[in-house]
Amino acid sequence: MFGGWLVRLLIAVLIIRALWGFFAGIFAGASEPRRRPKSGAGKSFALARDPVCGTYVQQSRALEARTGGQVHYFCSEKCRRTFMEG
Repeated sequence: MFGGWLVRLLIAVLIIRALWGFFAGIFAGASEPRRRPKSGAGKSFALARDPVCGTYVQQSRALEARTGGQVHYFCSEKCRRTFMEG
C-alpha cells in the first residue's frame, strides 16, 4: 500500500527529530552554564492587600491610588473608586 510506508516514514522522521532535539539539549546544557536571573530582575511579584475587599494583588499589575504620601493598591476600578469616595 502507498499510505502504509508513508505513515511509517513520517513516524520515523518525527522520532529522529525528537531524539535529535533531546540530545542537542543535553549536550548544549552540559557545555553552557545555566544563567540565573539577577535578583530583582523581571516583574515584581510583591503582593499588596486591597484595602476595600481584602484581595491580595500583585503590585506590578494592580491599580494604584496615592493618599497622604502612601500608595494603596486595588484589584479593580470599583474598589479604587469606593476607597476614594469613602
